[in-house]
Amino acid sequence: MNDEKMDLHVSKILIVDDLRNNSIALAKVLQPLTNIQLVLACSGSEALSKLINDKFAVVLLDVNMPDMDGYEVAELISATEAHKHTPIVMLTAHDPSAADILKAYEAGAIDYLTKPIESTILLSKVKQFVKIDQLQSKTHYLKSEREVILEAAGQGVIKVDKKGDIQFSNSKACQILDTEPKKILGAAFNLWFQWQANEIRGQTLFQHLKDKVTKLGLYQHQVAQLINHKNENLQVELTCTSAMQHADSSMIILFQDITARLEMESRLVHLASYDTLTQLVNRTYFHDRLAQAIKRSKRYNTSIVLLLLDLDRFKLINDTLGHDIGDALLQKISIRLKSMLRETDIAARLGGDEFAILLEDCNSNIDAEEIAKKIGTLIAVPCIIEDKEISIETSIGISCCNNGAPDKATLLKWADIALYAAKAAGRNCYQIFVPSMSEQAKKQAYIQNQLRQILERKQLEVYYQGQYSIEEDRFIGFEALVRWPQIDNQPRISPAQFIPIAEQSRLIYDLGQAVLIQACTLLQEWQESIHTRHLTLAVNLSAKQLNAHDFLDRLEDILCRFKFPFSKLTFEITETAFLEHSECVTRTVNTLKSMGFLLALDDFGTGYSSLNYLQNLPFDIIKIDQCFIQRLGTCDKTWALVKAIITIADAFDMSIVAEGVESKKQLDSVIALGCDKIQGYYFSKPIAKEQIDSLISSTAPVCPLKLTVNRNTN
Repeated sequence: MNDEKMDLHVSKILIVDDLRNNSIALAKVLQPLTNIQLVLACSGSEALSKLINDKFAVVLLDVNMPDMDGYEVAELISATEAHKHTPIVMLTAHDPSAADILKAYEAGAIDYLTKPIESTILLSKVKQFVKIDQLQSKTHYLKSEREVILEAAGQGVIKVDKKGDIQFSNSKACQILDTEPKKILGAAFNLWFQWQANEIRGQTLFQHLKDKVTKLGLYQHQVAQLINHKNENLQVELTCTSAMQHADSSMIILFQDITARLEMESRLVHLASYDTLTQLVNRTYFHDRLAQAIKRSKRYNTSIVLLLLDLDRFKLINDTLGHDIGDALLQKISIRLKSMLRETDIAARLGGDEFAILLEDCNSNIDAEEIAKKIGTLIAVPCIIEDKEISIETSIGISCCNNGAPDKATLLKWADIALYAAKAAGRNCYQIFVPSMSEQAKKQAYIQNQLRQILERKQLEVYYQGQYSIEEDRFIGFEALVRWPQIDNQPRISPAQFIPIAEQSRLIYDLGQAVLIQACTLLQEWQESIHTRHLTLAVNLSAKQLNAHDFLDRLEDILCRFKFPFSKLTFEITETAFLEHSECVTRTVNTLKSMGFLLALDDFGTGYSSLNYLQNLPFDIIKIDQCFIQRLGTCDKTWALVKAIITIADAFDMSIVAEGVESKKQLDSVIALGCDKIQGYYFSKPIAKEQIDSLISSTAPVCPLKLTVNRNTN
């Protein structure tokens, strides 16, 4: 109810007179008053009955009434608890004696008027009583409203005097303090509230709050602790104010239980700062701590070491054993990392299988190498997860900061460059950043940028190396080999350099697509001539291409532009593609086979060769890597190994292609072992598309000796 509504309060006036005409006359006199209601009673008994259910601003009571005179009625009204303060004005038609007036006051009247009553006087008196009633009503409402607000506020409210004693408390305060009002009122504030356990100061909490409120008028104290409470960990937030900024003023203190809120805030801070799987700090928090460590290094002239870790072939574990096993492995590795670090060191999970370690106050490279060796050894210890023994290794890149240099971004970049160098060195090792690595990184960035421009301008070149059949004595196919174009007399860049760089970015997808389009164009041209219709064309596919979710869609978009038998196109895939992306790659390879393409397992024997690939995947061709071919005739073990590969291929009804045949001796060796298809410089270097017709139409014998291949040669 607002002030306007409170002004509408109706004050009731009770007129008691046995003569109705007198009551009507009095009512007419009071007619000018607003917000009043007149209630008439013809006897004392009726008047008392009216008082049972109503409160009146004033009672105008006639003295002389037949059944019960006015003195008796006044005495009965004043004797009741509910109406003992109701104003009573007695009216009489007789000249009262002093004894009569005294009797009226003793009965409870506050005034005595003689009839005929001067209307102005009566109106003025009654008007004052009505005004008092209106003010009392407003005061009562405000008090009730305050009490409702205090009870509904949801916070404990107490009033504390200048000495620190509690003078008032609402029911919520009693609820939070878990006690009764009588135990709170009069008790000292410091008996119920105190500093936090880790925040003991020279003055009491009350004195601290009082000083702050005296200076500021309003003060919020974030966390205080309750005492004399069954929940020892209960914490509250205090908001203190005072009507006057004076040392002697009382304080109103609002407080609320914030235990749950603080616990939630703590959980949110933990979630914002820590990785949920491993409970190591996360990337964001680690970067903050790294920045702070560099500042300390500059201030105190100390050294810090940053190590970036990447688990080798972790994706293979996820793909073959499932993500649950992978997650459990990450948790075990995280525990191992934490177990070997000092309390001041920080281990973080940056995402996936990437970790970081920050070492402060250390002896730069010496400590870095020692900890890197320990990490490598510790991680290499097999883990037992769900009764499976799982082994994993790690590559580590290390960078150092001395006296605050370099800055955070550079330090991270150096560690990342060193990590890449560790991977390039064969993985399962560590590398400490040296400036030459930065030059190498710049060179790689230059190559990547140039390659992007070459692809955008469609300048990429494709060369073709022939595959010769000994039995047919002719070229039966070619392998498409990507080459760096000649640009402005600049030296060409080797595929061994730019292809790995392309595989580190999305450029490998565009590069692979460019090669495939040129290959399909050539295959379609070959179908138009009887001299070339028999030729097949092989295209290499990287693990990244096969693992791309849209690879098959891209392939179909290309194929719909050309017409040639799919059996003329061979996709060559290395063993490492299955190591890193086995599940996804396997699905894609099976789809390619179902579409009618030929499949070749490239560089067989150089990776983690497994008969599972040959047994479970639909390969048509095995390509023996040139490193074996070049040792034939000089190493008995290599001879036996190549013979075993050929025997396996026979068992699985697969063709064999010997790569890297460069000499007559090597040719004789592979023929003697029973290999019928040859690829290498002995027959053809990689040549441009325009030279293919000349090569295959040459009338000169390509094979100096017409030999018969015996696949059963011992």
